[in-house]
Amino acid sequence: MNKKFEILQSLPVYGDMYSTIPENAYTQFSEGLAVKFIKKDRSEWIGNLEKGNSTFKFGSELQDGTILIIALGICYILDIESKKAIKNFGFDYKKVFEYKNSLILIGEYCISIVENAHNIKHFDNLCYEGISNVALENENINGILNTIDSSFNNKEIAFSLNLETFEVTINGKTKSQASTERKKWWKIW
Repeated sequence: MNKKFEILQSLPVYGDMYSTIPENAYTQFSEGLAVKFIKKDRSEWIGNLEKGNSTFKFGSELQDGTILIIALGICYILDIESKKAIKNFGFDYKKVFEYKNSLILIGEYCISIVENAHNIKHFDNLCYEGISNVALENENINGILNTIDSSFNNKEIAFSLNLETFEVTINGKTKSQASTERKKWWKIW
């Protein structure tokens, strides 16, 4: 199998100009995460991806041929042939697990399950004080939700996310929380 990308130490000082992803002033005038991509015709291009809010770098090819890159917290799903991000989301991903045909992205406050560019499940705001001690055990993601009670004491609450049913269990209570698309809370008459 041909290699389709390589995470670089820094932007090259020679060669063609890099492509900024997303196209904004931050990535245009400052260095993000530099990634070299190799297209089907074996030509190469460099992406300068905006960095997020962690120290985690990761890359993997998805089943649909797109590339998933975590640029220090921000997740990008890229079509390397068109030099564009199909999707980008998150800002603090810090760990990845592989389960069957999916990647499970663990953030400071949320979890996302990515099968391909069009099948992504988000479990947002599981906890406002952070998620810790996360582990993959059989078909479950288990960990601790850190919270502060009404007396300002730190509390650790065990949680489990079943990767087959997508049910979240917190303190023994099941909570269906997956969102594949954001729902609007307002209505236009």
